[in-house]
Amino acid sequence: MKLSTLKLVLASLALSSFVVAGCAADTTDASTSEEAEDTEVSQDELSSRSAQFIGSYSWRAGDSGPLVDFQQLTLKSNGQYTAKVDSHLVNSKVVCIAFPCTLPESGTWTTVKSGGKLKIKVDPTGASPSRSYVASVNALSRTLTLTRFGTTTNLFTDGSSCANVRCTATTHCEMKGINGGSIPVCIANPPAPPATPCVKTGCSGQICADQQRFSTCEFRPEYACYQAATCERQADGQCGFTSSPALTACLANP
Repeated sequence: MKLSTLKLVLASLALSSFVVAGCAADTTDASTSEEAEDTEVSQDELSSRSAQFIGSYSWRAGDSGPLVDFQQLTLKSNGQYTAKVDSHLVNSKVVCIAFPCTLPESGTWTTVKSGGKLKIKVDPTGASPSRSYVASVNALSRTLTLTRFGTTTNLFTDGSSCANVRCTATTHCEMKGINGGSIPVCIANPPAPPATPCVKTGCSGQICADQQRFSTCEFRPEYACYQAATCERQADGQCGFTSSPALTACLANP
């Protein structure tokens, strides 16, 4: 084989190796790629599913569970967001001596559906890549639940307490435990204890109560009026003599 022909063969082999190596370097690990997101969504549907998330949320140590990127998050109705996020997402060189170590972040946000799950997608201003979180919000407690890379956290609004919750007439609010903390939950009211009967009591039967009462033994003409009066539980739930024309007349002229 001539020397010039040998050089041509070696050059061709080197070029082939470079092409193969270049293709291998561009291959994306399927396990880290996200599922396809919906792209053809009407503005009305997008606005409707995003509206539930609008608000300001905070991570609470002991209540929220693990920190998943956000210490604070405000999702605005104009599609903008502001946040305090894990510092490595903004500047990996920052070193903190306290936890959580966070830095300010802002950008745009929207909701997407991927793999049948609703997600919040944030696109930070600058060179940082966008991030997606499987998201849901508890309409009662206004607790935002976010999951990323299999880790879930709960972010709370300032209204996440019984003071800001309105339950139905047959339920009441209690703070129930979650991840070592608590969230407001409406639970059924316990059954009312059976009412004890009202009785005429006192030395002259002049008192209507749900238990025996003692009184001084003295005679007053009006006490006789209560002998024929009805002693029963009134509209306010308390025991008392039921008003009637006969009782009213008797008390006026004992």
